[in-house]
Amino acid sequence: MTTDYDRVGQALKLYADSVRAYTLRKLKGHYGSGRAWLEAYLGSFKSESRRQNAIANLKNQQAPEDVFDIVHVKDLLLANQDVFRDDFKRSLQKAATWADEIVEVRHKYAHQQDIPAEDVTRALDSMARILISIGADEHAQAIKNLRDNAPPQASPSTQLAPWWQHAEPHEDIKKGGFDESTFAAKLDDVVAGKAPPEYGRAEEFLRKTYLTRELRSLLVDTLKRLAGTGGEAVVQLRTPFGGGKTHTLIALYHLVKSAADIEGMSDIQTLLREAGLDHVPHARCAVVVGTDVSVEPREAEAGVTVHTLWGEIAYQLGGRAGYEVVRASDESRISPSKDTLRTLIGKYSRVLILLDELLVYQVRASAVVVGDSNLQAQTFAFLQSLTEVVSSSKGTALVTTFPESHLEYYDHERAQSVFDTLGKILGRVEATRVPVQGEEIFEVVRRRLFRRIDEAQARGVVAAYQGLYENYRDDLPTDVRSQDYGRRMLRAYPFHPELIDVLYERWGTMQTFQKTRGVLRLLARVIEYGYMSPAARPLIGLGDVGLEDPQLRATVMQILRGGNWDPVLASDIVPSDGKAYLTDKERGGEYARHRLCQTTATAIFMYSHSGGGEKGVTEPRLRLALVQPDGISPTLLSDALSRLRGRLYYLYGNGSWVFRVQANLNAVLTDRMGQVKPNAVEERLKDAVSARAGGVPFIKPIVWPEETRDIPDNAQLKLVVFSPQQPADDKESLERATFVFQNTHASSPRVNKNTVLYLAGSSSDFGRARALVRELLALEEISADRGLELSPDQRLDLTERLGKTRERLPEAAKACYTRLYEPLDASSQKFRVHDVSAQVKTARSLVDAVVETLRSQDRLLAALDPALLATGPYDLWPADVETVRLRDLRDYFLRLPHLPYLENEDVLRNALVKGVRDGLFEIALKRDDSTPRVWRRTNPPAANDFFFADHYLLARPGVLHEPEVSKPGGEVKPPIAPADPAPPSSRDGTGPAAVSKNKTHVRLSFNDLSISDLPKLVDVAYALEDAKGKVSVEVRLSAENPAGLDESLLELNVRELLAQQGLRADWED
Repeated sequence: MTTDYDRVGQALKLYADSVRAYTLRKLKGHYGSGRAWLEAYLGSFKSESRRQNAIANLKNQQAPEDVFDIVHVKDLLLANQDVFRDDFKRSLQKAATWADEIVEVRHKYAHQQDIPAEDVTRALDSMARILISIGADEHAQAIKNLRDNAPPQASPSTQLAPWWQHAEPHEDIKKGGFDESTFAAKLDDVVAGKAPPEYGRAEEFLRKTYLTRELRSLLVDTLKRLAGTGGEAVVQLRTPFGGGKTHTLIALYHLVKSAADIEGMSDIQTLLREAGLDHVPHARCAVVVGTDVSVEPREAEAGVTVHTLWGEIAYQLGGRAGYEVVRASDESRISPSKDTLRTLIGKYSRVLILLDELLVYQVRASAVVVGDSNLQAQTFAFLQSLTEVVSSSKGTALVTTFPESHLEYYDHERAQSVFDTLGKILGRVEATRVPVQGEEIFEVVRRRLFRRIDEAQARGVVAAYQGLYENYRDDLPTDVRSQDYGRRMLRAYPFHPELIDVLYERWGTMQTFQKTRGVLRLLARVIEYGYMSPAARPLIGLGDVGLEDPQLRATVMQILRGGNWDPVLASDIVPSDGKAYLTDKERGGEYARHRLCQTTATAIFMYSHSGGGEKGVTEPRLRLALVQPDGISPTLLSDALSRLRGRLYYLYGNGSWVFRVQANLNAVLTDRMGQVKPNAVEERLKDAVSARAGGVPFIKPIVWPEETRDIPDNAQLKLVVFSPQQPADDKESLERATFVFQNTHASSPRVNKNTVLYLAGSSSDFGRARALVRELLALEEISADRGLELSPDQRLDLTERLGKTRERLPEAAKACYTRLYEPLDASSQKFRVHDVSAQVKTARSLVDAVVETLRSQDRLLAALDPALLATGPYDLWPADVETVRLRDLRDYFLRLPHLPYLENEDVLRNALVKGVRDGLFEIALKRDDSTPRVWRRTNPPAANDFFFADHYLLARPGVLHEPEVSKPGGEVKPPIAPADPAPPSSRDGTGPAAVSKNKTHVRLSFNDLSISDLPKLVDVAYALEDAKGKVSVEVRLSAENPAGLDESLLELNVRELLAQQGLRADWED
């Protein structure tokens, strides 16, 4: 009986295996396969002892991947939320909690402690939930079964046998004795009786031929045409090279020439019934193969020398008698008239003419001069006349082949024009047929390569795969979800449809690959190699193209000739030095059992070739090609891809996976990264941090300050962004830096201590960012090195990696910063620490993250409750104090760290105005012992009526004396002038003096003021304003030093301060 203890042990094994593979894949996918992923992993540990244990294991030569332990899953999820959020979505925080619960149960299990039944159920449920989130559905279901105390269900795949137990190849393939030329159909050899039995013997040929819809239709049409009961007169067969054109002509030839031998076959009887006939009509047949017919004269028999196509056709139809009809035209090489052709065809009741590969003949014919013309032009005229005559002649059929491109057969410079002209001539009167279409290739391949297939077993295998695909439906392409895909799998069995699709649709577009013929040749080699192998899978897939087999590899290399792919296979895939092979060997276990890396690399290699633009494969489609019951899972495949990406030299994985003959950047990049200087890394990292530091009008970021003078001691709120030299996890270094910066500015004590905040990052995050910077600098150096020869593929890869690395760096630099330090007292000994990891990851900049954090905790205010100024927690205005200067009130918020931060001075100003209006306090202008102006609830001030200066007071209601007023409203009474003042005498005392007037202008000039005098000028300016003057200020500041001024400080401090305070100045040197 299975105990709870046993169930926990089994579940922990399944859980740990799945989570380990998933975690490593995600970390490497996000941080790269270098050391950065390991640093991220170690940096996520909240326990320093666990981190040191892991580092010790690494020092003891333990592989980095083996350091993983499920006890770290919670820390890992929370510290790398951007890595795992897409999979867990809103359940990420819950998953961290589940992981923690699992660790508790694992601890009890490891120490053989009692585990309550409810804890067992909860832990197993948590494991299943996490595995479902990461796509490990099979293990999740197994754990659910353990949770429900149900016996584990046997996987359907355990019943699946190797493909060769249910599909028996033809004898020559089974024994490995087949000749690849077997699949090269040659019509001229068939006619000459020199073809192998597969093509030369009509019955064997038709037995191995699958009659596709178009082939069946063409044979029926031809039977009708020859019988005079309908059908197309002229037919064009058009497919790519090796697509079945010649095979179709051979079928037509055997149908007519070997009617007596094949009429009893069931397929032929079916064709006759469809044509409405009892027997195959007797007909004469002429066959012309352009590659076999010479443009030079040939002696057919004594007295008969054939010079042209029309001479050849006439001779084949009627011997000497037939040739005599066109002798004059043939010997002169002048195209016969339509009447001549009608006479020729009319001599025979039924005629079938088969023309193959005319393009080759016509290119050669251009060299034969015929009067002012040439044989090519005369042949064009003949073909046009022939098509028209055949169309109007009962009982006559003409079937021609036509390639998709002139390059398929002939790359002569004149081939394109010949191709175009043939297309126009033949296209005018003929019907176009494509012998093999769509999924018919499945049946063509099965019929040609296999002697017997157990269809019942095939249905069982397909059902097992469909069940697997349903479990992984979100990891696979959407087309696999339809019932139609199951039907395709059944038609393709024992092949996986992806294998045939890739060969037929992709490889078939290459000029060196002969479409259907090429598919047959290559698959025959694959079957030969895998037949009776104990490692054979239930289906033959792309990963089963055994490139390690010399003969199979030679077949592939022949198709890919000229591509220099041998070094790629030797370096990355095949034994004994192929890195994929070595990885499987080194990893052992599932890797060795499934030949995981070698299978994966082989499949990608097969996807990497095409005559068109589509090369490579996306990960979902690669999963479709390779996952199998009781075998390769999506998680296992992703893990293999991560290993291959970091190790192989010719594999590219940007968007899709593809092999190229040019080595990727791994080797050269590793070398260049080793040459990058540390100071260059620090400078670039600082630039990246600065780019994401951000800024708002009320907070200025100061990135990596080195001296206290780098942090101004002014009213603006400042965010000090520490360098990696003061990481959050180096407590001693951080405390030393914050103490110095918080207490000192230049050579003086810092006054405004409530205007500085501090942001620090973690060492591990800085390590990852540095690695990324080092990679970026190396990539940029490679890009700038004009002496380095890179292929277009490498340039593209370089450009893509440069772009992605540049794009990643600012965010990676920003993500380093996780801790915000806020001073709590003037002693600079206590700080409130905020974890801003989440805010940093979602905010556009570091400043934005800080603003979000402070606002959420009411530490940064855009508005201030005036009641807090009079009473409340701030302790700004003791109850026994009647008045406080506005300057002091403002300075409290700048200097006392326990107070909140104000976004700007207007926050305090607006609070004061509102407080007066609410009757909480009053504001007064004080001159000596008088208060000439008082603002109360009955006459509140405007925001610009007062200033934060010494002579403006905040007073409790009723404390201030009422100023004398001339009228209601609180308006200050102006000074009383003497009544009827006596006019002063004139200077010489002889005449009346001018009438006295109030002054309208005062200008004050000061010389030799010191810096300490400057605050006094503010009071003077306010006094002038109180005298009802419109005050303007002109200031001229000068600094001189015979030994020279410090220009760096002029730039860093003076100009920065001017910009910071919004002051415009005419700068004179």
